[in-house]
Amino acid sequence: MTETNPLIALAAYLLAIVTAALLLRAVPKIARHLEHSGESRYASIDGLRGYLAFGVFVHHSIITWIFLRTGVIDFPPSNFYAQLGQGSVALFFMITGFLFWNRLLTQGRQHDWLAFAVSRLFRLYPLYLPLMLIVFVTVFYQQNWELKEPGIRLLGQILAWLTFDRPDVNQYHQTGMLISNVTWTLGYEVFFYLALPLAAMVFIYRGTWVQVALCLIGIYALYQVVGWEHSLKKHFLASFLGGIGAAYWIRRPQLVAWSQTRMAGIVALLALAIAFTAFNRAFNLRPLLLMSLFFVIVASGNNLFGILKPRSIRWLGEISYSTYLLHGFVLWVLVQRLPPMLELDARDTSTFLTLLAVCSCLLIVISSLTFLYIEQPGINAGKKVLQRLRQDRKADKGLAEKIAR
Repeated sequence: MTETNPLIALAAYLLAIVTAALLLRAVPKIARHLEHSGESRYASIDGLRGYLAFGVFVHHSIITWIFLRTGVIDFPPSNFYAQLGQGSVALFFMITGFLFWNRLLTQGRQHDWLAFAVSRLFRLYPLYLPLMLIVFVTVFYQQNWELKEPGIRLLGQILAWLTFDRPDVNQYHQTGMLISNVTWTLGYEVFFYLALPLAAMVFIYRGTWVQVALCLIGIYALYQVVGWEHSLKKHFLASFLGGIGAAYWIRRPQLVAWSQTRMAGIVALLALAIAFTAFNRAFNLRPLLLMSLFFVIVASGNNLFGILKPRSIRWLGEISYSTYLLHGFVLWVLVQRLPPMLELDARDTSTFLTLLAVCSCLLIVISSLTFLYIEQPGINAGKKVLQRLRQDRKADKGLAEKIAR
């Protein structure tokens, strides 16, 4: 059965890696970008991102295959394919928890919260806004440009999508399925970002008991507000703790030394294999503990016998946000909309696998383009905005000092 055969995933991954390798050779701008970025301090995590984002694509591909044949949207029956989605998301949350908590531990009260806020804004939205526009245009195109909602309600839908919620647009049923509903994870990321300074006051800066109490109340209020429409699930948020734990783990030289050994690499791969084959859901205690063990070893610099190190894998990591955000729409167009136009039956196994192969390659090409021409310029624009804000702040401070004299 296609939905349980792991060789399908292996073939898709190989196509993606080969496509990335060919792009590195054919497009000098990509090669220069990797050379300029150099070896990251957490190069193993950079490589891991590429596997995770593409894993979510494979997960949704199998869900699409099941939907085409049964008309039911459901988790794959295979633990492996189910975990390629949920497990990958859990590890993404761990990466977020690790990188930002580790930065807090390193910088302490010197942490630049303005830079943090600007960088997150210009990291999430430059690609998300064009995708959102594509969704709205697609909906109206599908409905022959007919407005079925009052203007005020449509405005509410736009605002909801701007905050990463996914209400149906203009009465188009299950609008979020156009992009495989991937934006649900961004709500959790945003909650983590907003709660981070409050959590820092409680656990790192260690303010007065009044400050701690107010911060805890603030975290709870954010939990309610961010999850206003769809409650944030505590067991999903728990996966961030795996990354936070890793930030403390790498501060123990003995643990880091062990984590970089061959034995640790074997332990990490074994833990991941058990988590991805013995469990159908990722956000439960046992699979989360197994994935946390895997992650702390990777965060310590273990490249898992070289599989996280190749340039092609590093490039997949660079474009992972594009891959994650865009894959649902690519799947919808190529697997659900295109076949009827070409008089193909996507329910046929050979046809579906051919389309999946095309999607695997095309997704990497599209993601590479959107990274180079949307994401990277967005990141650079954020740096310029931050520089301007700092200059304005410096000028205001200077003016205040003159007035005080």
